[in-house]
Order: sequence, then C-alpha cells, then structure tokens
Amino acid sequence: VPASIQHNGKNYKVKCIEKGAFSPWWGMNRVVISEGIEELQDDVFTGCANLRSVAIPASVRKIGGNVFSYCYSLSSIVVDEQNPVYDSRNGCNAIILTKRNSLVCACNSTVIPSSVVAIEAFAYYGLKIKELIIPDGVKVINQYAVTGCYDLERIHIPASVERIDGSAFSISYVKSITVDEKNENYDSRNNCNAIIDKGMESLICGCSTTKIPSGITRIAHEAFKGCETLQEIDIPEGVTTIDRDAFDSCRALKKVKLPSSLVEFDGFPLCESLDSIYIPQNVEEIPVSAFFGCTALRKVIVDKRNKTYDSRDNCNAVIETATNKLIAGCSGSSIVEGVESIAEGAFSKCGITAIHIPASVTQIDSTSFRECEQCRTITVADGNPIYKSDGSNSIVERATHRMVLACSTTRILPDVTSIGPYAYTNTNIGVHLPSGIETIGYGAFWGCSKLTNVIIPATVKRIDPFAFYACEKLAVVVMLSNDVVIGERAFDRCTLLKQEFK
Repeated sequence: VPASIQHNGKNYKVKCIEKGAFSPWWGMNRVVISEGIEELQDDVFTGCANLRSVAIPASVRKIGGNVFSYCYSLSSIVVDEQNPVYDSRNGCNAIILTKRNSLVCACNSTVIPSSVVAIEAFAYYGLKIKELIIPDGVKVINQYAVTGCYDLERIHIPASVERIDGSAFSISYVKSITVDEKNENYDSRNNCNAIIDKGMESLICGCSTTKIPSGITRIAHEAFKGCETLQEIDIPEGVTTIDRDAFDSCRALKKVKLPSSLVEFDGFPLCESLDSIYIPQNVEEIPVSAFFGCTALRKVIVDKRNKTYDSRDNCNAVIETATNKLIAGCSGSSIVEGVESIAEGAFSKCGITAIHIPASVTQIDSTSFRECEQCRTITVADGNPIYKSDGSNSIVERATHRMVLACSTTRILPDVTSIGPYAYTNTNIGVHLPSGIETIGYGAFWGCSKLTNVIIPATVKRIDPFAFYACEKLAVVVMLSNDVVIGERAFDRCTLLKQEFK
C-alpha cells in the first residue's frame, strides 16, 4: 500500500486506509503498508481469508476495530520497532497498544506476552485457533475479545484476571473451560467447564460440556449464546435468574430442566431443536418472544401453582393470568377461549401451521405472528366482535377493514382497504392485489421468500416503509397507478428487482 500516488502529474499523499478498503479480497496473501500511512479504519482487511502476513509501519497512529477479522490464514503481524503507539514485542505476532499494554489485534500464531494486561474487544475475531492460552499477568478481558473463532476448543483463565466483561467469549464449539485455582475473582469449581463469577455467584461463560454447579444463582447475559453443540442442560436449584440471550441460538439444544427456584428467565430464542419446556411455579417474569425461532417446540407447560402465568386447557402457551394475555406460544399451541389479547412477537417464527382466533380475543399485535412461514390455515370464531375471517384464511379488523394476518392460501375479502404491518407470513409466487386496497403497511410482505411478482392496483395510494423488504425473489412489480407514495426502503434487499421505486 503506497504512501503516495501520482495522478495527472501531481503527487498525493496517502494517510488513511478507509473502512473495508480490502474487504474481502481472497487473492491477497501479504500486505506491506508503507511508511507515511497513519490510520487503518474499521474492517480494512475483514474476510481476506488468504492473507498470511502484515507489516505495520512506524507512522501508523490509529487502528480501528475488526481490522483482521476472519483472516483465517493470518500468522504473522509485525509492527515497526520505531512505532510510538503500537508494538509487536517479543515477536508475539500481534498488535499491542504500547501505552496501555493491551492487545488489540491477534492472529493464528499470536503468543500473548506476559507484559500484556488487557485483551481488547474483537482482538481475536474469526481466527482459526484451537486453544487460547492467556498468560498470568493479563488482568482484563473485554467484551467480545474472542468471537467468531469456530475452531476454538479450549480456554484457560489465569490467576491474574480480575475482570471478564459480559460476552467476552464466543463459545460455539468450545469443549473445555478452566480457571486457575488461585484466581480470586473467578473459578471453574468441580470441573464444571464454565467460568463462575465468585462475587456474584453467576455463571458468565459456559460450553457444550458444562455441568452447572450448585451454589450458582444466575446464568449471565449470553453465557451460552451460540453454543452449537449443547444438547441438554440441567439448571440446578438455587438459580433464580436466567439473563437476556443466555441460551440464544443454541440450535442443538433439545432438553432443558428449569429449577423451582427460578423467578425470571428470558426464554430460549432460536433454539431450533427444543421440543418442550416446563415453567416452574415461582417464575414471575417471562418476556414476549420467549420462544422466537423455536420451530420444533410443541409443548409448553406452566406449573399449575404459578400465580403469574398459566397454560390453561392444555393450550401449550404462556398466558398472563391477570390480563388473559397470551405472551408466548409455540407450534403446538392453541389459542383458547378466554384469551383476550396476543402479545408482541408471541408466535414469531414458531412453526405454527394453523391459527384460530376465538371470540374472546379483542387485540392482536401486528408482530404476534411475524415470520410464521409454515402457516396455511387462518380462522376467526364467528362471534368475535373485533375480527373476522369469513372463510378467507385471513384475519380482518372489522372497524378499519385492515387485513391483520394473511398467508399463501388467503383470499382477500372485497371490503379490505389496507394490508396491515407484517400481515403476510408467506405468499404464493405471484400476488395480484384486488382493486379497493389503498394502503400496503409497514413490512406487510417482509421476507416473503417465494414472492416473485406482484400487481398493485390503481387504488393503492401509499406503500409504507419496508413493505416488501427482503423479498429476495421478487423480480416484477406492476403498478397500475403512477400516483403512489412509496416509503423508505420499501423494496430494499429485493435483489432481483430491476425497477427503482422512490
């Protein structure tokens, strides 16, 4: 990378390599950055999978984040000895912020010097390492310090570590986690293969072989997030809280045992293999979208002694007893008579195939059934005063003539004047909207993966933002009127669409 270039007979200095400048360039295997360049911005070499060596000159004063993320082959990083800001002391094959003795960029062959006191965010990002050896002397491991390292199997925490920030480690395929017995702040008691914060009695990082020890009261934020090989977990008595995203995207997780001591948990989003869940009697707080993306989940049972929630009439859902609000459902749920409202994201991406709305339901959030791609049957009880279906395989709000929910088998009723936000869970290849519709709502067809063509009638006056967002096969849009107001990003990520709509 030159420090100057010539154009039309004039010389221009190069002082900065801008964000993502070489990302991703598979053909590059060696980089020499010329003296005179002062800054490397974020993601400069991200995804340069064949990059093997990098030389950083004395002139570089600022290095952004994720500079070498997913550089799978990178094994040599050398910083000029005259650089006053950064160094690669002791031939460590890393970039160290000299003044703070903190490691900011690593590679596959990095050996952390004992003089390093901190590992910064994203220092190890997308590298092919099997073992992370942290020397005694390191005191701080920052958030996301080690992430995207999918070959990583073993982590050891030395006695010197005083602070590990939340989500410091990405543990997709990690099998072994140990903490030095002399560490005063953390431990891996009883060979549990986890990191325990002694002061908080909180498990902050686990893996597929973790056996949660007794004495723990909390499973911390993102403690098991993305653990691809975790298949079952037994959470012992004494645990009262499971924090946000603690088990997010544990895609192989099939069996979970929750303790009777549990008071609050954040759910199991994107745990695609989870087949059943039993919610104990003391749970007082469950978020909406607790089972987002749990497509295999068919059984949800709330302990009958629970005073906050119930799963009445074997409905396989979580209902807030005091308000009769259904807050979390699954593919095996039925919405029973007595339920009055359906919460935000209650059935999001859950795999449900048939939806029936009883007469008691008077409120449905626009995101209640978002991304229910398997749904093919939608009905509403005849006695419902707010909604109707009339054999259309849709839900229509009577007072506003707004279509609330639709699928590929929907027949749009003649009195429908608007397609509501996130209305379509799926579509046929082609959709011909009938005359009479005036508005297509926010995200109405969001992510409809089969939709290839749509005809929009002359009666439509407004298409709201994100209406057809990420309809990746959409190639043809026929608008029968030129007088249509089109919202921001209405057709974003429709990669096959040649037309431009503004």
